[in-house]
Amino acid sequence: MSAGLPNSKQIIIHGFITSGGQKMSKSLGNVADPYEILTKLESLGLSKDQAVDALRYYLLREISTFEDGDYTWERFVETYNAGLANGIGNLTSRILKMAVNAGIDHKTIEVVVGDVLKDELDIWSGLLEKYELNKACDWIWKDVVKSADVYIQSSEPFKKIKVDRENGENDIRHLLSELNLLALALTPILPHTSAEIIKGLKSLKLENIPKLFPRI
Repeated sequence: MSAGLPNSKQIIIHGFITSGGQKMSKSLGNVADPYEILTKLESLGLSKDQAVDALRYYLLREISTFEDGDYTWERFVETYNAGLANGIGNLTSRILKMAVNAGIDHKTIEVVVGDVLKDELDIWSGLLEKYELNKACDWIWKDVVKSADVYIQSSEPFKKIKVDRENGENDIRHLLSELNLLALALTPILPHTSAEIIKGLKSLKLENIPKLFPRI
């Protein structure tokens, strides 16, 4: 007000972050230091950027914007392996390897990258605008990651391409489009991961497939 600026029209009030269901306190010795978590992740083989994205993932998906949330190292490891190592990391590797093995070139990727599913992104951006960050993350993992996994299991493009080249390639292009959608949606959530996926999409070579998240 003293600067002559208008007052805030909206104030977001978040809940508490507890530790194992208890309020964090120095006397209980259950305070979770984010810098210590990052150091521990790096000691387990993650790069600094991977560690930061992993912590962002837990805070944004597991901790509600408005309600109380809980943190324990055991829960962190469980969600990390399920959502990142076995989820995004495995899916990205599978799709890019299929594309490389199929000999899909850079020109094909440019076509796929331009095929943005606007309606899907509108759902995601709507959640972000309402600050429902954990729900936006759930949409990414359920409607994009899980959907792509189910598509791979049902269509089996890695088998189809050996007997039906055209349809096999179409299936892989669809998956590349889904991977591009995933990278776009992850941009504000996991910026390093998003950039690595886009880099892999733009240069389809075996050596350029990113190793996103090792299991811990």
